[in-house]
Amino acid sequence: MRELNYKFTGYQNYDPVQEKLRSIFRKAFMARNAYFNIAVDEAVVNAARYAVKGLADAEIAVQVRLMENAIEVKVSSNTNPFNAKAYQMQLRELANDPKYTSMDWGDYTGTSTMSRGFWYMLQAVDYLTVAEDGSYVSLSAKIPFQEKRLDTSIGFLVPKFLVDSGGVIG
Repeated sequence: MRELNYKFTGYQNYDPVQEKLRSIFRKAFMARNAYFNIAVDEAVVNAARYAVKGLADAEIAVQVRLMENAIEVKVSSNTNPFNAKAYQMQLRELANDPKYTSMDWGDYTGTSTMSRGFWYMLQAVDYLTVAEDGSYVSLSAKIPFQEKRLDTSIGFLVPKFLVDSGGVIG
């Protein structure tokens, strides 16, 4: 396993790190994986947007773990509290509702931008783990990347969302 760590302050300083990450991802996936790139970008923008210190002063850490058959990217920041467990339960109820389970998340969210980044993350990963207080998100995907038609239905995506409750993932 190989681990790489990046730290920067303020979303405006993400560009140099983003370039390094794109290079790492391209090598790891053995292809360009635009879905994963967008997902990581969304995680970083959320870490900055919801940071206690604000967008320009957010202290953001990005940890990349490269394994033989998978990649994991953890994005963390000191954020305003977010109840990930409650959000997970809300999405599970949605996914279990016959009216919504087969619906594409884009059709569900419509023209609203609320939570779109979260859905982008879910469609790009094998699983997404969020700290119970929202202080980090961890995006995990298999490597190498194999281009395929994405299933973007709510019933398919929601089970990929896990919450870390003090070391207990569920």
